[in-house]
Amino acid sequence: MIGVYAGWFGPIQILLPGQAEQFETAGYGGKETILAVCTGVGAAISMIANPLWGFVSDRRAATAGRRGIVIAGTGVAVAGLLVLAAAPNPALMLLGWILVQIGLNGPQAGLAASIADRVPERQRGTVGSLFGIAQMAGVVTGTGVAALGGTRIGYLVLAVAVPALIAAWTLIHTQGSRPGPHGLQPESHGLRTGLVVPRPATLRPGGRSAGVRRGIRVRPSGQFGWAWAVRFLMNTGNSLMLLYLYFYLDDEIGVADPAGGVLVVTVSNIVIAALAAGFGGYLSDRLGRRRGFAVVAGAVTVAGNAVLAVSPGFAVVLVGAAVAAVGWGLYLAVDMAIVTATLTEPDSFATMLGVANVANALPQVVAPVLAAPLLAWGAGYGGVFGAAAVAALFAIVCARRLRLPNPKLDPA
Repeated sequence: MIGVYAGWFGPIQILLPGQAEQFETAGYGGKETILAVCTGVGAAISMIANPLWGFVSDRRAATAGRRGIVIAGTGVAVAGLLVLAAAPNPALMLLGWILVQIGLNGPQAGLAASIADRVPERQRGTVGSLFGIAQMAGVVTGTGVAALGGTRIGYLVLAVAVPALIAAWTLIHTQGSRPGPHGLQPESHGLRTGLVVPRPATLRPGGRSAGVRRGIRVRPSGQFGWAWAVRFLMNTGNSLMLLYLYFYLDDEIGVADPAGGVLVVTVSNIVIAALAAGFGGYLSDRLGRRRGFAVVAGAVTVAGNAVLAVSPGFAVVLVGAAVAAVGWGLYLAVDMAIVTATLTEPDSFATMLGVANVANALPQVVAPVLAAPLLAWGAGYGGVFGAAAVAALFAIVCARRLRLPNPKLDPA
């Protein structure tokens, strides 16, 4: 996961904005528009790619395991990073970012499904928080790589670092990832998802599989819908805060080195969020509670973005972002546990998690759509951070509608 998120957020936070600024200087248009189009189209592609990777992963998991999905996706992502490194114009920049988005969704889908496959529900707060910490470590790694060199060098280093970081999992994960005796059982929660999915494949002589339907119909339950909404709203607020941070430090505050400023804010936030996620995940398992952590996380995130909205200045950015980081960490502590608690069909874990991961990608489309008019109509960056606070407020409302099983009652 460190490799996956380094490949995503190194470009998102520094390399893509810096590249857009270069193309603006070359006369290709405004940097805000170039960045919005690139990230928006890439996120839209990601929303399609993740469920498709998940579907393929579920089909392979019964026989060959998820390892091939991780390898194939990583290869596509590396190709995209190389295209970005050589891109002479916004069109090839967009093509490279599309390939990165398509590719990284492969390992992301396979890795997320492994939690649902292998981890007992009573441990998913702890394991899910480690999953979130790895994501944050990937953000730091990607941002650090991007800030240390130029745009082209940053992409090339990531093209080496991403497969190197993912390699360990592909080497040790050689068996199929089907639920074992401690995995999530179909009727363990009494929830219904309305899924019509294939049953596990059985192998005929010669390796042919039997009893597998080719179609899959997904009708998520109301609980899955609320979990999806909470993830979408929290990610929308986070995207609004982070996407324009580079331009905010550069244009509004006048930081001499905006890339370095982004790195300082990112590293400090990651440390804070990682501590909050680790503590929150462990405590949620001990208490057997998930929803309350999501509600508190939303409230703290509202407070952090409110601080950012009311008074500009780099010191205020550090304080407000730090408060928001606590909220983000508390949410990551229970995010995966909440989503997987609404899944009941082992044969469709990766597919449903792919649908859930749309809530991670869609905010990258929504955030520029919301932020651009606010900036154009004079609301400024205070309006952008205010919108992030409103998104977190709605996440609280949705989180209160969740009705989740007590993980302490998990027989595993």
